[in-house]
Amino acid sequence: MGKSPTTVHDRDRRSRTSAALMWVLPAVVLLLGGVGAVAAGQAGLAALCVVVLALAAGLLGWRAGDERRRSLQDEIVDRSVELRRALTELEIAQAETVRRLSMAVEFRDEDTGAHIERIGRFSTLLAEQIGLSAETCELLGYAAPLHDVGKVAIPDAILLKPGPLTREERAIVETHTEEGYRLLRGSSSSILDMASTIALSHHEKWDGSGYPRGLAGEEIPIEGRIVAVADVFDALTSDRVYRGAYSVEEAVQMMREQRGLHFDPVMLDAFLEVLSSTGPEARAPLPADPQVLLEGVLETYSGALERGDAETAEGAIAQAIEDEIPAATLHAEVIAPALARIGELWQAGAIDTEREHLATGITRRILATLYRFMLRGADPSRERVLVASVEGEEHVLGLQMVHDQLAAAGFQTSLDTDLSGARLLGSIERHGPELLVVGATAESLGGPLEQALEELRESHPELPVLLGGAATGAAPGELQHGHDLGVPVLERIDRAVPAVEELLGGRAPALGKDPVGAASSIESGVGGATSA
Repeated sequence: MGKSPTTVHDRDRRSRTSAALMWVLPAVVLLLGGVGAVAAGQAGLAALCVVVLALAAGLLGWRAGDERRRSLQDEIVDRSVELRRALTELEIAQAETVRRLSMAVEFRDEDTGAHIERIGRFSTLLAEQIGLSAETCELLGYAAPLHDVGKVAIPDAILLKPGPLTREERAIVETHTEEGYRLLRGSSSSILDMASTIALSHHEKWDGSGYPRGLAGEEIPIEGRIVAVADVFDALTSDRVYRGAYSVEEAVQMMREQRGLHFDPVMLDAFLEVLSSTGPEARAPLPADPQVLLEGVLETYSGALERGDAETAEGAIAQAIEDEIPAATLHAEVIAPALARIGELWQAGAIDTEREHLATGITRRILATLYRFMLRGADPSRERVLVASVEGEEHVLGLQMVHDQLAAAGFQTSLDTDLSGARLLGSIERHGPELLVVGATAESLGGPLEQALEELRESHPELPVLLGGAATGAAPGELQHGHDLGVPVLERIDRAVPAVEELLGGRAPALGKDPVGAASSIESGVGGATSA
């Protein structure tokens, strides 16, 4: 760490004062000696005094100059340390930006999943095991997670394809190494410079059969050989759409068979030594406070939406999924509050309509990707649920989140928005739901929605209805009028599934039956929570 500006300033002031005294004192002595000699009438003695004092003054002056030189050297060292620290912080900021982009890419890719943090950890452990310098190990920890950043250039139709790739599609996927190199190369950052080498070389193989350039043996950069081992191990021990994860023992056996073929023998042996000491816990993320994680995700995601930064927003959600934060929690504690914040800024004129639309578009895309993640393993065999909104309802994304949570829980869901009262009834006839979730705000309850509910009471009195208050930004208790109408209200967006299960389980009646019982029944399941 460099000296503080105050410390450097004080030291410079003391140095200048000391130097001034070293010059002033001999000058005064010289003057007084010369005057005394002349006054005594002895010219020879005066001349001798002048010479001696001149020599003394020169010596003292040299010492003062030497002190000043040392002070300048110290200042240069301090400024150099500060500059190096600033450059390091800039490099880390650059790497963090590209890391977020890489996380967004991984989040798109259902075949590989979000594993970049583990790649950084595995690569650092392996680098330490083979004795690389501490500086190199640190650089590798930042650079290795960027290994697949070139996938940003691969079309979704290929990257997300659930079945086997054709030869042509495989060739396109393999271009991600060159694309990553092209994206990262030429940077003055040592982190991004190493990352460009890794991006280009981590799919090369020891026997020369890899891509993109068919390098063999020690022609492959050492950082590429390190990440190749870490990447394959994590891929084998992670779930894929087409297979479950292999055990650590199975993965090790498969990798041993590729010793000297795919992998550098030295690197593989060293990695196996790492595994023998850490065990499968090497895959486990470092423990963290869930609430602190959520607050960090919300801060990053909200800031990204305000700036219109899609990559950072996607990366924040991808990291949250990797940290095992449930999707419904992200809906309630991150995405919905961030959208509410965007709405407040737009209403206050702090952002323009174009930026508000951009934030909405980013969120819509993230919800679509998150929905694909949530549907893995879902069995849509439960009751039919229609999620709907009436004309003029603007909080469609909140209802989308409710729909996605119900679909992930196995309900057969449909989403129909911007409906008039007549069209709402038509949608019910068309979908035949066993439960209706309809968006509601305090304003809409006093207008077309209330009229639609009255018509629904007449035509489908047996159909349970849940007002999606939290999904439309309503605070707890704000829709008291809905309770007065005998319709239960969803008070938290992440309670959609238990609220629907409660209604379908018969603990709350259908529309038009025992309004007090309906309201109190749902509130017992979701009441007391803070609105998302």
